[in-house]
Amino acid sequence: MKVRVLHTVGDLSDDLRAVTIRSKRDMRDTVADGVKAGAEIAKDLARTQNPPGSHAKHYPSKISSRMFAGAGLFGNTYSGEYGPFPSGQGLLGLILENGTRNGNRPQMNMARSADIIGPSFAAEVRRLPDRWFW
Repeated sequence: MKVRVLHTVGDLSDDLRAVTIRSKRDMRDTVADGVKAGAEIAKDLARTQNPPGSHAKHYPSKISSRMFAGAGLFGNTYSGEYGPFPSGQGLLGLILENGTRNGNRPQMNMARSADIIGPSFAAEVRRLPDRWFW
């Protein structure tokens, strides 16, 4: 069997134009998915350490995520964050995460969730260019 493929510079130009559009969307979605997954993992970890009936039973529901679009020098950087935002409970999230000198041990839910989500997020980012060109 013989296969012959012909491409022109115009085809390459069209492909590169399409990649610039698709790559922005894919990168934004990948960051958003990673941030949401990290928040869910952190919530699950917090639920195991703060069962119903404890003084911090509502703490897992305070963990959420948000995206920041258009950051960076040229407005094409996507970033996001997740964690316990202080609405409703003040500094309880900070106290639970870092502990206190009065004997409350740190829970470290954010750090442990980052250890879990980090490798899979990095692998997903590495796979992005393959999807754009093949």
